[in-house]
Amino acid sequence: MTHRFLKVAVVTGLSLPVAAHAQDLTKPVAVPVSLPWKVNCHGLSNVPLTADALQALPLHLVTNLSCDQGLAVISDPDAYTVNVRTADGKSGYIAAMYLMKAPPAKPAPKVQTVSASTNNGVARWRPGAKGCDEFTKNGVVVESLTANDVTVQVSLTVAGSKLRADVAVGNSGNLHVYVNPVGITLQSKGPNGRSLSYRDPAQLAKEASGATPVNADYRYTDFSPVFASANAAERKSVEDLSRPQQTASVPDQFSAAALKKGTLRPEGRTWGAVWFERDEDASQFVMRVPIDNQIFEFPVALDTAFSLNQ
Repeated sequence: MTHRFLKVAVVTGLSLPVAAHAQDLTKPVAVPVSLPWKVNCHGLSNVPLTADALQALPLHLVTNLSCDQGLAVISDPDAYTVNVRTADGKSGYIAAMYLMKAPPAKPAPKVQTVSASTNNGVARWRPGAKGCDEFTKNGVVVESLTANDVTVQVSLTVAGSKLRADVAVGNSGNLHVYVNPVGITLQSKGPNGRSLSYRDPAQLAKEASGATPVNADYRYTDFSPVFASANAAERKSVEDLSRPQQTASVPDQFSAAALKKGTLRPEGRTWGAVWFERDEDASQFVMRVPIDNQIFEFPVALDTAFSLNQ
């Protein structure tokens, strides 16, 4: 692997790679709005959507609905008027005679991902190889490896006396896969290369329990989330920690940033941080990430001159 420096910054991204280029795996996934009903104009140019259920004259018009426009039904579709919502969030009442069930949508064609070859269950990242890619996000180099419908993306940074591996996993297959951060390993390379000990985030949080709270005006990059969450609740928790008027304890940040173990459903994604002891004499490492019965192996390089505060 050509030596690349992994600079300290927040990595944002994990989306499954298409063709030869990996995209950010951690960008929010657009969830299609379910609109199982549509407007049947019965020869009219459009149909009124009113604010009241009685549709008394003069009409309290919300908007005019176009023919074949998709709708979501909120109330009983067999009533005289039906409470509906449009794709852009407008709600109101439409006469039931102008409402019809939309045909089921055709499933989107499945994107064929390019898969790396495996040897005895191990997929290895190599520059330019099939299923392998890398990109830089906010100054951090991220290596991306896809094998058998699973994509793993990693980066490595210095975090004071520790090393922090940021890991994201995307599952584009039809089966559930299991993710366990405890199984991730990091080994330093060189004459004195060795296996670096995994650091339990709960123990790190306990050790840091007396640390000074972090002011949002100066955010420790080490504890920022690796990827922008697609989950609204997670996004809110991150935003709450980022408000200038608030502070967040270092233990809380360990917990929020840590990669969680669990089962990843089809089309699911997860991401977070894993910490290891630091080898002061090494800047080249091998990271191995087990996902179910296969291992994703990455050569990672580190700029030891760049360090985080924690």
